Amino acid sequence: MKWIMGMALLLSSLSFGATTTREIAMETIKKDDGVHWSPETVEVTQGEKVKFVASHKLEGGFDFHGLFIPELKIQEKVERNKPTTIKRTVPMTLKAGEYKIGCQFHEKHVAAKLIVKEATTKKADKT
Repeated sequence: MKWIMGMALLLSSLSFGATTTREIAMETIKKDDGVHWSPETVEVTQGEKVKFVASHKLEGGFDFHGLFIPELKIQEKVERNKPTTIKRTVPMTLKAGEYKIGCQFHEKHVAAKLIVKEATTKKADKT
């Protein structure tokens, strides 16, 4: 009985105004003789809660790479075979547009794109 009541409480908290965090997996890949973050384009919306899970599984080369997104105050070291998790809320004040997802340690690491979309607000129907 306690289990059923616990599940009901959990489900009700999920149903009424609970905000979700979207997970974005980022991984280093080798492409065109360079190291890239994949996916090469990440879209987020102002005010959105996101969780980046960055991993580096490439053999050879550097033992670590950086995940660098200054607009989101992200500057993390991602070590080989040790996924790194970073949670952020995209600021409502961050201007919609395109930003770089780079590596603060290796200047030859090819940057990915962070596309920030403007938040949409629902307007009340006045009819």
